[in-house]
Amino acid sequence: MATTLTFKIQTVLVNQQFSDNGGNWQYVGADLVEQATNEAVQLIAMKRDNSTCGVNFAASMLTASVLYPSQENSVSEHFTIQGLHDLKSNNETGNVTSASRRFAEYVGGAFSFDFNEKVLTVWPREC
Repeated sequence: MATTLTFKIQTVLVNQQFSDNGGNWQYVGADLVEQATNEAVQLIAMKRDNSTCGVNFAASMLTASVLYPSQENSVSEHFTIQGLHDLKSNNETGNVTSASRRFAEYVGGAFSFDFNEKVLTVWPREC
């Protein structure tokens, strides 16, 4: 049975924002450590907030992937999360939407990111 995964951000590698006529794109990359195993992973994220024609939303769309170290001639173990990034608190919530075989039990599970603590928590799906 899969356990809850908890990751702590160690280093933000990239944090760039680009504006266009519809709003902003933000790209984030970071080194994380899984707290139970001390396994080093990387996160790559893309956020989109729409603010055009006087319409502003309180949150932006979020898609991020957590990548484990790749093995020789193999695709990295990984999972992808999608949800919302709150523009005031910078907290995030959503679900795991895809995963490699190692993390298949997490697809459909929830995640949350606590901005102040810099901690990403991922739960396996409930059966």
